[in-house]
Amino acid sequence: MGSGFHFEEGEALVTINGPDIPVFLAVMAAALALEIFLSLKKDGRLGLVLPGLWLIWRVGVLLSRVAMLSAEGRLSDYTGRLFLALLVENLPTLLLLLAYGACRLGKRWKTIGQLKKTRIQDL
Repeated sequence: MGSGFHFEEGEALVTINGPDIPVFLAVMAAALALEIFLSLKKDGRLGLVLPGLWLIWRVGVLLSRVAMLSAEGRLSDYTGRLFLALLVENLPTLLLLLAYGACRLGKRWKTIGQLKKTRIQDL
């Protein structure tokens, strides 16, 4: 796959090839489905596993890029691009965290609704 971030001179910072788009969408849809499944479990902390793993993976990639660019002596030239790459590559982390928050909030509302029904029936 030639899609992704590129730090070579004269190339675009981000490229996404047409054949790679369905792959990215399928992987993201599967990740969101798994995130929803894990977030709705009784132990809701399981829903934080995917965003945490994605964040750790992207920070590791960033550190490898920093090491490569500092070895070449070009780190100061690409600081802004590295920051932008970190922000864009962590959009799935934000999306997974939003799904986690929505699932947990929905579960909390359901619990509160059941509590209200119980209190009304007890009267």
